[in-house]
Amino acid sequence: MTTFGVWLMGGILGCLMSTLSAWAQGAETPVPSSEQRASEPAPNQEQVAASDAVITIHGLCEPGKQPGADEKSCTTVVTREAFEELVNSMNVTNKVLSRETRRNLAETYADYLAQERPAVQAKLDDTQQFAEVMRWWRLRTLADIYRGRLQAQFAHPSAEEVHAYYTERLPSYDRIRVERVVVPIGQAKSDEEKRVNERALEMAQAGRERIAKGENPAVVQKDIYAQLKLDATPVTDVGSLGRSNLPKDEVDELFSLEPGQVSKVEKEGSYAIYKIRAKETLSEESQKEEISREIAQRKFSDAMRAVDESAKPEFNDAYLGPHVVPAPRPHASAMTSPHP
Repeated sequence: MTTFGVWLMGGILGCLMSTLSAWAQGAETPVPSSEQRASEPAPNQEQVAASDAVITIHGLCEPGKQPGADEKSCTTVVTREAFEELVNSMNVTNKVLSRETRRNLAETYADYLAQERPAVQAKLDDTQQFAEVMRWWRLRTLADIYRGRLQAQFAHPSAEEVHAYYTERLPSYDRIRVERVVVPIGQAKSDEEKRVNERALEMAQAGRERIAKGENPAVVQKDIYAQLKLDATPVTDVGSLGRSNLPKDEVDELFSLEPGQVSKVEKEGSYAIYKIRAKETLSEESQKEEISREIAQRKFSDAMRAVDESAKPEFNDAYLGPHVVPAPRPHASAMTSPHP
């Protein structure tokens, strides 16, 4: 069987690291149709021992052997243990592989193993191009492993850290359950629009008085839309809201109200009246996982910022062109590798 030389690891890193990077960043892998899934037996990985073959390549000989010699010498076997060690070593974010991703990686690995022999025979591993590519992948791999090591290091903050974080940010865990009645307004560019808005304010104030006296906000909302001859009456129950879910200039007032009390008429994109249904503070235990993630993210960001600030590069704009700030990617994370 062939051995996994150091240069081969670099050769497969290009594809596997790119695949793993895209997978770690949330890139979707092709998903079989429901018909395909129904016709495929579900894999039972527990039945595959560590020493069992997961990839067998017939006709791939050991160095110096030719096809047609000894059948065993011209068969390359990759065991489950060897395959998982390879993949796990590059899985710096510890993501769970889907069945499709695992299969794609195995097929790519087999292709690269088959291409190793002619590449070595052509002495491509002795070229300057190979050396430069390996140098790049060495840097890339070290950076990825370092980020993964930091992520693992900060992944489990202590109970004391979680409690301190929760206590320091206690107001952010306050919640109010509210009902909201809205009265649409225009831009008031013309005299007619101004009169319409004045009428809307009168309706909002009257609606507030009705709600304060105990009327159902949903009924008040329906009546207002009926008077305005508008369809699709909004739902008044907007659920449980935190401070960050509300306009900044309304937060203090709304959170100072007690259940059953009604806000003044607020001016947002429309006139709005809030009725407080309930108040609560989310418990530390219920927020423990989210707090742990936030602490880990903060520590990771601080560590990476310290590294970045310790070595400040200068670039020749005449040669490289000016710096262009890239558009933010959806769901981007400081723990996601920024490198190609």
